[in-house]
Amino acid sequence: MADQLCGAKRIFRSVIPAFLLAVSVGQIYAFTNFSSEIANHIGEKQEHVQFAFSLGIFFLGMGAAFFGKIVEKNIKLSTVIGTVLFLSGLLVTSLGISMKSLLLIYLGYGFLLGTGTGVIYISPVKTMMLWFPKNKAIAAAIPIISFGLGSTLSTILFHGFWGIRGFITYGVTNVFSVFALFYLVPMVIAAFLLKKPVLEQQAAAVANGESDFRYATLLKDSYFIQSWLFMFLNISAGLCLIPLAKQMMKNDVVGYSEGAITAFIALSGLMNGGGRFIFAWWSDRLARRINILLFILGISAGVMLCSFWPPVIGFALLVINACYGAGFSVIPAILSDHYGMNNISKIHGAVLSAWGFAGLAGNQAAIFVSQKLGFGYTGVVTMLVIAYLLNLVNVISLRKKSI
Repeated sequence: MADQLCGAKRIFRSVIPAFLLAVSVGQIYAFTNFSSEIANHIGEKQEHVQFAFSLGIFFLGMGAAFFGKIVEKNIKLSTVIGTVLFLSGLLVTSLGISMKSLLLIYLGYGFLLGTGTGVIYISPVKTMMLWFPKNKAIAAAIPIISFGLGSTLSTILFHGFWGIRGFITYGVTNVFSVFALFYLVPMVIAAFLLKKPVLEQQAAAVANGESDFRYATLLKDSYFIQSWLFMFLNISAGLCLIPLAKQMMKNDVVGYSEGAITAFIALSGLMNGGGRFIFAWWSDRLARRINILLFILGISAGVMLCSFWPPVIGFALLVINACYGAGFSVIPAILSDHYGMNNISKIHGAVLSAWGFAGLAGNQAAIFVSQKLGFGYTGVVTMLVIAYLLNLVNVISLRKKSI
C-alpha cells in the first residue's frame, strides 16, 4: 500500500495529468481576447458574441453536475469524454466564425466547450485527494489553480500566433483550430497518465456507497443546499465586481491612472491563484475546515464595506479575486469532510452547478443595478455587501451542521 502512494507515482498519476488537463480547459476564461475580433468578423454586436462565454460558464456547471457519476466510475472515460467535447467545441467555434454563424459559436464555445470544461474540471479533483489524503484541500487546489493559469497560457498563445505568423494573414477563423491542435497533445497525455490509487478498502468503499447515492436526495439535504448557496452567492458576487472593475476604476470619482488600472488588473490574476493556494493550505491546518468559509466571507464583506470610499476599489479587486478563487479550492475538501470520499465527484459536481447559474446571474445583476436602475458605483457596492453578509449568515448556519 505504501509503495502505491510513493512520491514518483503520485506525481505521474495525479499531479502532472491534473495540471495538463486544468491548464488546457482554463482557456475558457480567455474569451475576452477574441470577442471583439469575432464580432467585427461576423458582423454582430460584441455583447451578443460575449454571451457565448456566459453560456460556456453555464454549461461548465451543468457538465460538472451531470457527469459526476461517470467520473466516479471511470476516470479515464470521463477524461476522454471531456477532452472530445472540449476540442470539438474549439473546432465548431472555428467553423461558426468561418461561416459567420452566431448559433454555431454558441453551440461550440457555449455548449460543447463549456460542457467539456466542466467534465475535465472535476475529473482530477477526487483523484488528487485520494493520492494526498492528509492534505486534501491543497491536493484539490492544484488542478483548480492550474485552471486559473489556463487563461494566461491562452492569452500568450493568442498573441504569439498573432505576432509570429501574422494574425491578419491567418484570420480569427483559424485561431480556435490552432488551439484545438495545440491542446490535443497535453490532454491526450493526461488522459493516459491520470489514474486513481488502487487500494482494496477504497474500492470496497466505493462499491458499498455507489448504490446508496441518488441525486434526488441532495435536493432534500440542507447541507448540500447551503453549500450550493455559498458557491452561488460567492461566485455571483465575484462576477459582479471582476468584469466591471476596470470601468469602476476609471470612474471620475476614483481617478486611477491607466498605469495603475493595468497594474491592479495584472495583480488580480495572481491574487486569484494565490488565494486558491493560501486558503487551501490554511484550511488543511484548521481543526474544523469549514471555518475557512467564515474567513473568506468576513474578509470579502469587510473589504466591500471599505469600498464605499471609491479609491479603495482597486485593492478590493485584489482581495475579492483571492477570496473568489479560494471558494473553489476549499469546497471539495469541505464536502469530503461531511460526505466522505465515496461519491465526492458527484456531490462536488452537483454543487458546481451553482457556477453555471452564477455565470448567468452575476454580471447581469451588476449591469442591471448600475445601468438599468441607475445606482452606479454605490449600487453595485451595496449589492455586494448585502450578498456577502447574507452568505455569511448562511455559512454560520451551515457550520452548525458540519461534522
